[in-house]
Amino acid sequence: MVTVSSLPIIFLHAALVMVFGVLLPHRRGISFLDPVMVSAYACMGLIFSAPAAVDAFDRSRPQSMKDALRRIALAAGYGEGLALLMFLLGVVTINISRRGRVRLPELDILGESGFLGIAATFTMALFAGWMTLRFSSRTARLGTRAVLLFLLLEFWLHSSRLPEVGLLGAGLCAVIVGILTSLLHREVHPR
Repeated sequence: MVTVSSLPIIFLHAALVMVFGVLLPHRRGISFLDPVMVSAYACMGLIFSAPAAVDAFDRSRPQSMKDALRRIALAAGYGEGLALLMFLLGVVTINISRRGRVRLPELDILGESGFLGIAATFTMALFAGWMTLRFSSRTARLGTRAVLLFLLLEFWLHSSRLPEVGLLGAGLCAVIVGILTSLLHREVHPR
């Protein structure tokens, strides 16, 4: 349900979709399909999933792990949905502005980066949910922002390696998900 208080968020997301889905790809041209750019777009979902997860866990405490995991999946789906929308709009923008044959990203890079993006987005949503339950929504927002800042710095320093580490990064996310799931279980079902 759209409320008056959610309108600024809707407009912000619409502006971000326009900037990253249309304006930036149009400006970058065919280099938008560079493996580093494709990998970066595949990982953008974690930016949106963290605040969505904090909001979902801040409203009320989950009564079961099933409820907690549903909230995390919805937050991760929301983040991935926005990232996918921006990427698809970018590919469409490139193909409309550069008439001729259809240009698509390399499928192996897209697959590995997409796998990393989904894993990282789910991991970030899980981290945000656990932080909200364990500490507070304010602490969770600060914690997720710190992680995002670290990842942005890492991208800035080593962006050329991002397409190469998709599967390794997804494996690392799986280990972190295991740890966070155990911690989340302790918060949902305290002893």
